[in-house]
Amino acid sequence: MTTALAVPQAPRSSLVALLTNRSLQDGAFAALMVIARIPSSVGMPGAFVFLLLTGIYVAIRLEQTCDALRRCWFLLVFPAFALLSAVWAIYPEVTLRYALQMTLTALAGLLLSQAAQPRAVLTGLFVAYAGYTVASLTAGNIHPDGMGGALALYGLGGEAKNYFADTAGTAVLLSLIMLVTGIERDSPVLAVFSGGMSAICVLTTVRAHSAGAVASLALAAALLTALLVLRTRSPALKLAFAATVVGTFALCLLFFQPLMAMVQELSAKDSGLTGRGYLWYRAEFIIAQRPWLGMGYFGFWHPANPDAIGLWRYFDVHQEGTGFSFHNSYIQTMVETGYIGLAIMLGGWIAGIIALLRRFVLTPSLATCFWLSYMAMELSKSPVEPIRPAALVAPTIMLFAALGFGWFPVGKAGTARTPQPGSG
Repeated sequence: MTTALAVPQAPRSSLVALLTNRSLQDGAFAALMVIARIPSSVGMPGAFVFLLLTGIYVAIRLEQTCDALRRCWFLLVFPAFALLSAVWAIYPEVTLRYALQMTLTALAGLLLSQAAQPRAVLTGLFVAYAGYTVASLTAGNIHPDGMGGALALYGLGGEAKNYFADTAGTAVLLSLIMLVTGIERDSPVLAVFSGGMSAICVLTTVRAHSAGAVASLALAAALLTALLVLRTRSPALKLAFAATVVGTFALCLLFFQPLMAMVQELSAKDSGLTGRGYLWYRAEFIIAQRPWLGMGYFGFWHPANPDAIGLWRYFDVHQEGTGFSFHNSYIQTMVETGYIGLAIMLGGWIAGIIALLRRFVLTPSLATCFWLSYMAMELSKSPVEPIRPAALVAPTIMLFAALGFGWFPVGKAGTARTPQPGSG
């Protein structure tokens, strides 16, 4: 009778265990993917890194990718329509290229939205956004913003003040989430650090000299505070609050013009919102030419388009590489994809927000509170800024991550009335 010798197993390397930790992976990919697309100075190398990271994340998360496609397919209808618009586009090659890039960007956001540990994703985003905001403040990239020569803080990578202000505002919301996390986990170090970062990021947002960004951040922070207070309360109370939010949003749409006039007065903007009035006036004639389908996704601001050239010359901006837009999410979408494209985009947004509100009512999810406040910040700027699906930019990743999280299974984020340290 032979006795089998037990072969001792080599202890698993702590480094290997760390690298294979799913929470760490989700947080690291979230941080690296967005930081590759925040600074404009990295250009195509940054885009290549982002696409490479997305491909690797898909490869190691095939089940998660399938879940994202199965649960969030409705949000991909607009990217599919943008791709289809190449058929009737004035510049089909341009439309096809940018629509494909936007689709991949949207997929990255949806993939992050279905990560098993939502708080790990938020931690990674906090590191990326807060770190970049502080670095930009330290660098002090200040330029005149065109409003009477007032100085505004631009991003470290050269991003214009409105884009950078959006980055800093996002960092504020993430810092507040990490502050709550530190309190719940009884971690004074994390709480104090996050609180200090939130104050620095608020200062940075103000120094970007974007009145719309400051107003939107104030609205989002107020909503986030209310959501955090109510997150452990009864579903009935949270349902009543959700209905109030929806009703308030509807009233804002009905009284948009008076509210816009109030914002202009408080922010010392001219009646044309520093040129936006003329842009919107011209857009009426452009939309009338192709009202239903538009001229193709990303097909207007092209160096060969005479209408675009005329507007560039009017506003004295260079054509090459400009990030110019109609400064209105809905007008820009109608110009490019017509009324049909606008309806599809809004349908996805409404469905995603309703799904997020449902998660808020049913769970104490901290991530749900963040994504709802983030959507409030973005949508409140949508009438005066191009908040829409765009190609290879961090806000598009965040937009689809927010909307997709509405379909993250309720059971996986915890249904307990008392928040758990690792719950979504």
